[in-house]
Amino acid sequence: QRRSAGLVELGLPYPADAAITRHLAAFLERHSALEVPDTLLLNGGVFRAPALAQRLEQVLTHWRGSAVRVLQHSDPDVAVARGAVAYALVRAGRAPQLGRGVGGGSARSYFLLLEDEKKDAPPRAICVLPRGTDTAIEVPLSGHSFALRLGQAVRFHLVASAARTPWQAGDVIDLPAPNPSDDGDDSATTFVYLPPLETVLPAASGQRRGHVTVQLSATMTEVGTLEMHCTHADDPAQRWLLAFQVRSHAGDDSAADSASAEDHAAHPRLAPAIDLIERIFGSQTQAQPVTAKEVRQLRSTLERLLGARDTWSLALLRTLFDALWARARRRRRSAEHERVWLNLAGYCLRPGMGTPLDAWRIEQIWPLFAEGIQYTAESRNWSEWWTLWRRAAGGLNEAQQLQILETLAGHLEDTDAGKRARHPVQGSYDDMVRLAALLERLPGQHRAETGRWVLERLQRPDENPQTWWALGRLGARVPLCGSAHTVVPADIASQWLQALLALDWKAVEPAAFAAAQIARMSGDRSRDLSPELREQVARRLIASKAPASWAAMVQNVVQLDEADQRRSFGEALPPGLRLLAR
Repeated sequence: QRRSAGLVELGLPYPADAAITRHLAAFLERHSALEVPDTLLLNGGVFRAPALAQRLEQVLTHWRGSAVRVLQHSDPDVAVARGAVAYALVRAGRAPQLGRGVGGGSARSYFLLLEDEKKDAPPRAICVLPRGTDTAIEVPLSGHSFALRLGQAVRFHLVASAARTPWQAGDVIDLPAPNPSDDGDDSATTFVYLPPLETVLPAASGQRRGHVTVQLSATMTEVGTLEMHCTHADDPAQRWLLAFQVRSHAGDDSAADSASAEDHAAHPRLAPAIDLIERIFGSQTQAQPVTAKEVRQLRSTLERLLGARDTWSLALLRTLFDALWARARRRRRSAEHERVWLNLAGYCLRPGMGTPLDAWRIEQIWPLFAEGIQYTAESRNWSEWWTLWRRAAGGLNEAQQLQILETLAGHLEDTDAGKRARHPVQGSYDDMVRLAALLERLPGQHRAETGRWVLERLQRPDENPQTWWALGRLGARVPLCGSAHTVVPADIASQWLQALLALDWKAVEPAAFAAAQIARMSGDRSRDLSPELREQVARRLIASKAPASWAAMVQNVVQLDEADQRRSFGEALPPGLRLLAR
């Protein structure tokens, strides 16, 4: 059974399907050239359970059509540990009597996808490690040189094949285009696109980015990592290491066959989309000048080209952000340029985390906060400015979020509603409040102070009712991006909840969802409110005819559905991305 793709921050990567026999069948099918084994050795303490050991023997006997010989093993609990020690002794030359051990080399051939300047050309790849290569054997790609990008975000794609084709290191082949919906008719001869490795390789001192010519060599390590060394062609002392975790992914049908191929496959209209961004934010050497209307309509034009933006995949979003960031210096050409750039950059970076390079992207974009915006008289630009940081807040650390909160406090202290409406910065007041509510890495006392301030403001008759959403996020029992240690104490959250219970939820719908967030059951007794208070909230939610999922999250530990997740975050997360509390 396949699980849906997504990002999970909490828990170990156990298979979604607990049926062991299905995993065994999938393993044997991937190596269909082999017969069903005639001998069975059971390792691991789990096989001390006779029912499991007998069932596995029965299944293999049924598949083979004849009895399977079971090897006796008195200590399955420590088999792996003893094997590791024995292997280490052999490697150190201290146990020659143990011999070389059992091994058959790499079970797959591995290829590195090559970049082709021709847009319509079929994908090509070069073999970096042939099938059967033993571990710790360095395989050089003689006769090939490569241009390696330094100082900027790059992706490296590996492709694996279990086919018995006698490929050699350095062979360049044409690959079939990746198709996540194609199940394939022979898993032993198909190519599996592994999850890409995203990284930033350091440039030489004093140089921000550039290209160097390198030679490649690959090695399969004992722990199943394919290490690829990039050696400077003119200075062998300069080496860059790329480490691909291939053992876990190559055999994971639920991830490699679906999510990986989708991640690799660039959107068929990505190139013209980048051209559009270049036209608006590039060097503007075009024969026809860019009009203000073109700038304003960039987002809608991209949607016509790429589809509705809430369907853009995480890989596509980050690729668009990288294109925008490469042209960030030219966002200040006009107020429209700045506003559109802030809107798109924030949308493509949300929620500030989710891919391996997001920490690097946050590191690159954070200095913009100190710079501020160029067109300070434009309230819409201020609104997009705060929205960008709200969307990226999940990737900001505690110190960065604290700096934002201190800046917000200076703007939000003004209590004059009339002045607030006239001032460009204060015109984005609601956006500042929403940003403050999502600074979840701040200590609980800071969030409690912000919540008390928000609650005080909500007592004013001129306050926007949507601000109740912010109070709900500040008092939420389950954070979206932060740690459970930063949650506001339960006694303070209970006080806020009493203010919410005093409202008419039919008239103020944001108050109902805010109450559901504060009373939501997390399963952690130190965070959860009292059962009596949660039951009172659940009854009110049912009486006010709120969505059934709101009462369910108060009464039981449940995952938010897509609609409630969108309400919690303030907008939809990228497809396939689900944030869980740590």
